[in-house]
Amino acid sequence: MFTLLMALVGVLAAMPGGAVAVSAGPVRRIETEERVVAITFDACATKTRGYTFDRAIYDIIKREGLRATVFLSGSWIDFHPDIMRELATDSRVELGDHSYDHPHMASLPRARILAQFDQTEAAFARYGRRAIAFRPPYGEWSPQLIRTAAERQLLTVTWDVVSGDPSEGVSVESMVQTVVSGTRPGSIVIFHINGRGWNTGQAFPLILKGLRERGFQFVFLSELFAYGPRPPNLLANSASGKQPRGSSAPLPQMTVGHPILLPIITDNPYAAPPAP
Repeated sequence: MFTLLMALVGVLAAMPGGAVAVSAGPVRRIETEERVVAITFDACATKTRGYTFDRAIYDIIKREGLRATVFLSGSWIDFHPDIMRELATDSRVELGDHSYDHPHMASLPRARILAQFDQTEAAFARYGRRAIAFRPPYGEWSPQLIRTAAERQLLTVTWDVVSGDPSEGVSVESMVQTVVSGTRPGSIVIFHINGRGWNTGQAFPLILKGLRERGFQFVFLSELFAYGPRPPNLLANSASGKQPRGSSAPLPQMTVGHPILLPIITDNPYAAPPAP
């Protein structure tokens, strides 16, 4: 997919009269020279299937002292209340909105999009948390979806590095090679933590080791914006909960999706990456 480098992108920045400036597409990475990367996970669920939780991956996050951003479906939260209580109180974990029951949101009418956000945010609120950003299911997005997310003060974020972990055919070696070699300064990497990552538990420690050897530092998604002033809504909902400083200053450069008129799919998180 073509990308568009934009300086001073108005992503959810408050404007006079209460208007909201919306980016031309989802943020895929931050344009920076600093060797920082956001490690993100999806925990999706449908109305009838809650999937599970990869405890082994969570243990690695805790053991490594990793700062991770986890995008949760509201349905997943409702299926796993005990785990959600644990995540909601863990300072190593930052939480994002991944819809309520993982529909193709870019194709939904506005009222149903809003219902997806409101149900999910209600689920977060029961645990005293709010999402720091929104990741659309399947990576599908449309201008209407991004605008509607902005109405709920949610920045739409996808990824630029695909682990391919839900694919049974992705080997440990292939996943390590793809993520370690494909990560750039400001990258956003997507994994899964809902029992759908076939080899993530084995590959993940090797990926962390490889990225550290390349000099990368792991930061929350909201902290990725600290390499330039952060959007106020992201910072206010981050794990630190600190208020923004200099919020009127320009935002950092971001790589965003190319604006289009119809829903599109970004790099498929369920597809196997190319063989190294």
